[in-house]
Amino acid sequence: MRSIVEYLERVQILIKELSRVEIERYEEQVLSEERGNLRIRLRFFDNSLLEISEAIHIMKETFTWLSYRYHYQNPDGSIIFRYDNTPHHPDVDTYPDHKHVGESVINAARPGIEKVLSEVKEHIKSKG
Repeated sequence: MRSIVEYLERVQILIKELSRVEIERYEEQVLSEERGNLRIRLRFFDNSLLEISEAIHIMKETFTWLSYRYHYQNPDGSIIFRYDNTPHHPDVDTYPDHKHVGESVINAARPGIEKVLSEVKEHIKSKG
């Protein structure tokens, strides 16, 4: 991918390929050829919720995520996992990137939306 528009089109395809999901929010903002924002809220058939938020910059075909958050939670609001790069856990080796799993914080690089969606699907599948 070489542009914000191409990236956003790819995300749209990934979201449209999902089954048994309600898109509660889909907001993309192209600020310039180099800059864009994305906010998505997906409610799955088991009533779990995935919220995606990204601020992206591209320079010479190199993408940089200025900020990101992929937050997945149970219907009762308890966290299943959240990836983000908020600089509030300097103790992790991948700082500022990290992953919350329940109450724990672990090392993790930014996974990308495709991997996050796959992780959500696996979680739902494992619940039976």
